[in-house]
Amino acid sequence: MIKSIFAIALAGLVALPSLAMASDYAFKLHNRAEGYSIAGFYTYQNGRWSRNWIGGSINPGQSASLDWNSNDGDCVVPFRVKWRDYGADDFKLDWCKGVSNVYMKDKGFTYD
Repeated sequence: MIKSIFAIALAGLVALPSLAMASDYAFKLHNRAEGYSIAGFYTYQNGRWSRNWIGGSINPGQSASLDWNSNDGDCVVPFRVKWRDYGADDFKLDWCKGVSNVYMKDKGFTYD
């Protein structure tokens, strides 16, 4: 009986690192703008903009899955969306609120 309890406890400890490494900042970026493709998505931390998180474009009506692969950092992180043939817009979002989807629109964004 004690061996069984020890084996279950050991199995639980082995599973903990994989749970701790799971990202809370995985989300889907949806392009709900009419006529504008998303050409870039950047985050701002430590005084600079990140690399472009998307490879290619997200056309109107399309979406892409993004994951920061980290739970570290500030909750409220500015992000920039670069539109093909238009320019860029900067926004802020509290990513610790359990963001699953970000919907980019012609003006602004929403999330859930």
